[in-house]
Amino acid sequence: MACFVGSEGVRDSYDVVVVGAGVAGCCCTRELARYDLDVLVLEAGDDIACGATRANSGIVHGGYDPEPGTAKARYNVAGSKLFPRWADELGFAYIHNESLVVGFGDEDEAALASLLERGRANGVEGLSIISGDEARELEPALSPEVTCALRVSTGAICDPYEVAFASLENAVENGVSVAFDARVSQLAREGEGFSVTLVDGKVIRARAVVNAAGVRSDELHNQLSARKLHITPVRGEYNLYDNSLETHFSRTVFQVPKAAGKGVLVSPTVHGNLFVGPSAVAQDDKDALATTADGLAAVVAGAKRTWPGASTRGVITNFTGVRAKGDTHDFVIGEPDDVPGLFDIACLESPGLSSAPAIGADIAARVAARLRAGERAGFDPRREPRQRLRHMDAEQREQAVAADPAWGHVVCRCNEVSEAEVVRELHGTLPVLCLDAIKWRTAATMGRCHGGFCTPELVRIIARETGLHPSELEKRGRGSWMVSRERPDYVELAQAEGNAPQVNGSSRDRTEASAVPAPAPYDVVVVGGGAAGMAAAAAARDAGAARVLLVDREPTLGGIMRQCVHNGFGLKRFSEELSGPEFAAREAARLDGVEVWPGTSVLGIERAGGADGVGDADGANGVGGADATAALHALELVRPEGACRVFARAVVLATGSRERGFGALGIAGDRPSGIYTAGSAQALINLQGCLPGKRAVILGSGDIGLIMARRMTLEGMEVEGVYELLAHPSGLRRNIVQCLDDFQIPLHLSHTVVATHGRTRLESVDIAEVDPATRRPIPDTEVKVECDTLVLSCGLIPENELAREAGVELCGGTGGAVVDELLATSVPGIFACGNALHVHDLADLAAGEGDVAGVSAAAWAASVAAGEGAADDVLRIPVRQGEGVGAVVPQLVRADERGTVALTFRPGRVAQNVRFEAVAVAADGTETPLKSRRARVAVPAEMERLEVSIAEVAVPDHLEVRMVDAPVREVAAGVAPASKGGE
Repeated sequence: MACFVGSEGVRDSYDVVVVGAGVAGCCCTRELARYDLDVLVLEAGDDIACGATRANSGIVHGGYDPEPGTAKARYNVAGSKLFPRWADELGFAYIHNESLVVGFGDEDEAALASLLERGRANGVEGLSIISGDEARELEPALSPEVTCALRVSTGAICDPYEVAFASLENAVENGVSVAFDARVSQLAREGEGFSVTLVDGKVIRARAVVNAAGVRSDELHNQLSARKLHITPVRGEYNLYDNSLETHFSRTVFQVPKAAGKGVLVSPTVHGNLFVGPSAVAQDDKDALATTADGLAAVVAGAKRTWPGASTRGVITNFTGVRAKGDTHDFVIGEPDDVPGLFDIACLESPGLSSAPAIGADIAARVAARLRAGERAGFDPRREPRQRLRHMDAEQREQAVAADPAWGHVVCRCNEVSEAEVVRELHGTLPVLCLDAIKWRTAATMGRCHGGFCTPELVRIIARETGLHPSELEKRGRGSWMVSRERPDYVELAQAEGNAPQVNGSSRDRTEASAVPAPAPYDVVVVGGGAAGMAAAAAARDAGAARVLLVDREPTLGGIMRQCVHNGFGLKRFSEELSGPEFAAREAARLDGVEVWPGTSVLGIERAGGADGVGDADGANGVGGADATAALHALELVRPEGACRVFARAVVLATGSRERGFGALGIAGDRPSGIYTAGSAQALINLQGCLPGKRAVILGSGDIGLIMARRMTLEGMEVEGVYELLAHPSGLRRNIVQCLDDFQIPLHLSHTVVATHGRTRLESVDIAEVDPATRRPIPDTEVKVECDTLVLSCGLIPENELAREAGVELCGGTGGAVVDELLATSVPGIFACGNALHVHDLADLAAGEGDVAGVSAAAWAASVAAGEGAADDVLRIPVRQGEGVGAVVPQLVRADERGTVALTFRPGRVAQNVRFEAVAVAADGTETPLKSRRARVAVPAEMERLEVSIAEVAVPDHLEVRMVDAPVREVAAGVAPASKGGE
């Protein structure tokens, strides 16, 4: 077996050359490996599946739709039947989830009856027509307008890239050779065989050629055959949703097909996401993969007919695929009658994926027959399936980490991808020639943060394992460079770091902490080692918690502060100005007596219940009986020292926040390299010594984006400007002055990016003016701005996947947990603080909130230890947001509270001379004022707070916080003016 980059190393002749490593080419190659043939695959891209396969619905169609007697019908049904066996042999994900074709009214019901008969004529089993009510029993989120449906029991889903990858890897393991970056420019007849010329001039001779070149298969065919083909590229656009989306479909749901295709569908993926799409728009350019605003809007509108709840909320990315539509509306498979030995796999539009195994087996058999090849001795149809950390149970994780500590280092937190999985692919059978190859093979960067956290770490691992400098690393395809420069000794440092004993990349003696903790529960476990988490752990210890454990994903504590090398921290908490690392060091110095586990990821939290051994351990520590055991929380942890489960009487979630990624913004256009979140760009510069680009546009005026405008300017980049959707800045005023004004960087309010351009590296963006009232771009105001880097500073989202899985109620306004004034969540014994609760302006304030959570958690742990904390039936009063105010934290106040409670909120608009007020509202609507404070200026970028007490009022129905206009004369009436500066 051999893999090449370009033509270097490729021999002059082979029995068979396969042109194209999409799913059809890979499936055919896998079947060719069964025969005693010398096979070479030529792929124009730097990875497999660079064309239609990569942006595919992943649907294994049942076979009811193609016209009987066509190649589509024959191969679809045969391929669908082969998929379960191929999935078993090759180890790719395949879910037999059924599908529904839904109709709306009598006309659609008649169409479904025709599909039923067509399916039966094609030999499809398990078809039935059901009513709309029966369909909604299967899929409750279906539209009430659905009146009927065709139920297809043979429908299934897969990952198209994984099918192609597994097939080609199995072929290479059986002796096939592959060359990447090997584009074919010409096919010619040479005797009874062919000459295949590459763009670099290399000529390869072959006895037979398989033409699986996707949308370009007509071009190769037409060089040799008088029976001309014509392929029209058809663009299909998709929206992909986060896998935490509450509304979910277990089946693939189609609408009654029309002439243009199967229409917009709603379907789960094998990875747990939901998607809608595709559109179907014919275009001339075979390489154009840009999404369009109209196309994406049409996809959502089309999906709404099936799923009324369809929207852009929860979308983590959009993308485009181009499929090859032929003039005959059927596949073109096999040898043209005037070119024997040329085997076409052309015009492979839907259901091409479903048909690929059957087409591959058929073409391979035909090639072998023409070349009189026998079966290959020792062919192994099986491929070792990939182990995935996210799919392991506790025992498997323990064994994997014990064998290789890299399994304990989680690189991609969204999809729980370990360093071991990344390293495995870097040294695997098929070469990794771009960052996207790691993405598609491991799912790293594919999650909700869209690579914001893990991209810098992946760059470091790739440099360490391959010696490739970051400026040489491409995202996908030639010219898609990731960074413009790195420090000269980057690779040497990465490799030296790799040779030291590692915990998540930092050299530290692994014997510092045991892989398996003592059986007795911790009083408090704090998840997250940023400002709030460190403060919570120290406060819990100071409040009397005997055993406190602080865990954090990163190798060193500090969270985002580790990369914030600028000043501005500590004035409120330490009365002096510090940099981010200095502030983090101050908080870390307070952790004496706290057990700290860096480089540790929490994979899940659940009630311990009757876990084996816990009751005895509890009894030994003063906790008695099953009730006490039920009050414990079990946390599943993984770290290079080992995978284990720990138990806690109280848990504090200080998991921080993530940035809103590019995919969630709904921006149309190309998907080139050069698009970074502000935090990711900051990590590349400040932690890794890399420069993201040369000329940048910053979208959003969040604080990190403002700070990065200054930082990139100081590093020699040109910052063209900062563009803000809103009519007011999103960051603190001091950062506007210090980071933009002082460096003469313009801030454009009510402007946004509406499109990106650049098929490899970003070349420009389109900027449009925004209507302040609707916050929508104004048509015909677009201006093209040249840049090679787009930095996103479009807001932070509390990181609450653990909280959601633990059953914690979340607030739609903040994105964090619903808490009371003790920061207790809806799950007894779980507390939340910091940016995981709501996004803060200052680390000082997040740390202060951590103090409260730590004290509250320690008190809860003490009550559990005393056998008193298993239930929590305290009456809590709701706190509501009134006019002019965003979400308020806490959302609940205990009715027996007799002290003061700080209500924190953000103004809902920019205003001058306003009054913030909190009132207690009785059931009959009567209001009792609690607190009032005047502000000369109010801006959403800066948090406000009111300290209130309900000790002197009867228990109200709820509390309300509002912002109202306040004439200047109220100052004389005794309403205290508000101070500013982020308090």
